Amino acid sequence: MNGDNQERERRHHRPWGNSGFRHMERLGRIQFGQRGFLRPQIIQLLERQPMNGVDIMNELQEMSQGWYRPSPGSIYPLFEQLEKEGLVAKNKDGKFELTAAYREQSGIGDDAGSALSVMESNTSYLEDLQRTDGAGLSKHRERIEKLRRRLEALNGALQSGSGP
Repeated sequence: MNGDNQERERRHHRPWGNSGFRHMERLGRIQFGQRGFLRPQIIQLLERQPMNGVDIMNELQEMSQGWYRPSPGSIYPLFEQLEKEGLVAKNKDGKFELTAAYREQSGIGDDAGSALSVMESNTSYLEDLQRTDGAGLSKHRERIEKLRRRLEALNGALQSGSGP
C-alpha cells in the first residue's frame, strides 16, 4: 500500500472497529456511553419485564449491536441507588423489578384507568402547548393524527364488542 492509500485508510479507519456503530443512528434517543444515560435505560427495560444485571448488560449490548456493553461496576451500583430510592426491588427470582412506588410516582399503573389518566394529563399538556407554541407543536401533527386514528379504532372495537 503506498503512502496515499495508507493516509486514506487512516482517515477512514473506525477506531471502534464495529460496523454496527454505523447503525447507531437508528437507536434515536439512546446515547450509549454518555454520562447519566444508564438510569433511564435501565428503568425503560424494567418497565418491560423484571431483569437482573446480566440481562440488562446483554440487552444494552444487543441494542447497540455489540458496540456497547456496560460493566457490572456501572450496573450494580445503579441498582443499589434505585433500591435506596425505593424505585426497584429484587423479586423472588432475584431479578429487579419496578416497585409500586415507582409506578405511582411515574403515573404508570397496572390498569387501564392509570394509563388513561396519564394520557389525559399528556393531552392537557399538548393543548396548553398548542396555545403557547402552536408552530412547535405543528411539527408533530402527523404523530398526533396517527394517535387519533389508533384511538378511534380502539373506540370502534370497544363499541362493537370485538378486539382491536
